Amino acid sequence: MYFQVNGKQTFATTGGKPFDNQQPVVVFLHGSGLDHTFWGLHARFFAFRNYSVLVPDFPGHTHSEGPHLTSIEAMADWLNDVVMALEVDNVSLVAHSQGCLVALEYASRYPDKLRGVSFIASGLATPVNPALISSAEKNPEAAITMMLSWGFGHAGHFHQGPIPGNSMIAGGKKVMRGNVPNELAADLKACNAYANGENAAAGIVAPRQVILGGKDRMAPRKAGMGLVQGLTNPHGTPQLNIIENSGHMVPQEAPNQCRQLLKEFIFSNNPSN
Repeated sequence: MYFQVNGKQTFATTGGKPFDNQQPVVVFLHGSGLDHTFWGLHARFFAFRNYSVLVPDFPGHTHSEGPHLTSIEAMADWLNDVVMALEVDNVSLVAHSQGCLVALEYASRYPDKLRGVSFIASGLATPVNPALISSAEKNPEAAITMMLSWGFGHAGHFHQGPIPGNSMIAGGKKVMRGNVPNELAADLKACNAYANGENAAAGIVAPRQVILGGKDRMAPRKAGMGLVQGLTNPHGTPQLNIIENSGHMVPQEAPNQCRQLLKEFIFSNNPSN
């Protein structure tokens, strides 16, 4: 669906069901250079179980009007503008990679409507190699190839996936080619510049869940465990699960395991009718 945020046209998929802000809402956030299609399987699962689902394209990405945002903090504020524009309450936030940094900021700044936040494949920070940023600006195809090569684990490199006949890497390339050079480079720069993860994590009140990929080369286990430590605060300890055979793209590489973990956490902390 399309809706207005700060006078700009914004797109979000709703998992195949009409959006109803009277129901508990699951909001999914995508990573650098990606869009709503990353969450297709998971969005549909919750939409058909009495949740309203919102999977927005960040500004400038795919179907959402630009300009793109240049900082993680600005993306968190924009997410709050989305929530306010749609008059949403009872939010479960699910985020992957760059989206996790946005979720850190959002959850610490705007706790009132948040019923839980799920962090998938991230740390408290996401330092980016300068060569990758340069490639995103000057040679986007090389940057896309590098990111998808590092991002997907063993199965993805053999073009195996949960949907028969579908290549996860080929699908990723198609989406990312529509968000270069400007959006991908801006996303990577925003990730690299973000330095408030530790402070943000310490202030999060809502229930927290961390799902990591055991073979993640983009957000290695050490970084993920740093996120877990940062989220351990006087408000509680995050739920931690590690899917050992998955790379960075956990929701696509291990959709059934990821979905089950999200289901248990969201059903418990933000139940629907």
